[in-house]
Amino acid sequence: LYTGNFANLTTKWWITNENITENGMYGQRGILFNSTIWDAYKGTILVSIACALIAGIIGTLIGYAVSKKRRSKWANYVNSMAFLPYLMPSIAVSAAFFILFSNKHINLFNTYTLLVIVGVIKYIPFASRNALNSMLQLSGEIEEAAIIQDIPWIKRMTRIIIPIQKSSIISGFMLPFMTCLRELSLFLLLCTQGFILSTTLDYFDEMGLYAFSSAINLILIVTIMLSNLIVNKLTGASLDEGIGN
Repeated sequence: LYTGNFANLTTKWWITNENITENGMYGQRGILFNSTIWDAYKGTILVSIACALIAGIIGTLIGYAVSKKRRSKWANYVNSMAFLPYLMPSIAVSAAFFILFSNKHINLFNTYTLLVIVGVIKYIPFASRNALNSMLQLSGEIEEAAIIQDIPWIKRMTRIIIPIQKSSIISGFMLPFMTCLRELSLFLLLCTQGFILSTTLDYFDEMGLYAFSSAINLILIVTIMLSNLIVNKLTGASLDEGIGN
């Protein structure tokens, strides 16, 4: 559009349904019919959901445990260790796990298992920090009253603590999910191009197909916005409210 000529607008990048080499397509189908993009999208959603669920649960438990024993040196130690992955560069974490799990003894290279393991470790700080902040806002008398009533721990969590701090706890799940969707440097060394959406974006950038990489960015943005909207409608919580708390 910077030329002022609307004739430059085209839908070929989206709706081309055959492998063609002319017009700068390099043998690629349009985005809507490109199996490479949509297979990578499915893989990205799978990894993101798994990382969000596992990191969210672990982070919530860490936040709860630290808040209950916050005056203990062990609680401070656990809190510091849980936050440590956040301080490490993503590419350094990726290189470490590449060396650890890509050898003749243990070879998990280019598997969803490895991406989930790395993602969970990297994103636990998001969930644990949100959970800790939300737990510290709760008065201890609330849980003490439940303990006096002989209510089991699991019911105290699911019926009292989690509903009260729903927004903050849900944001502890949503932050890993959204971060994982767009993550590149953390996964770059651990899988091939085309395995997940961010590495596919890198692949199209290297080929010079910037329309494809821009479309992938658009797909990720729409996915994040829809995810936040759906969670908001289903639970009444939203990411911005959770961060605000």
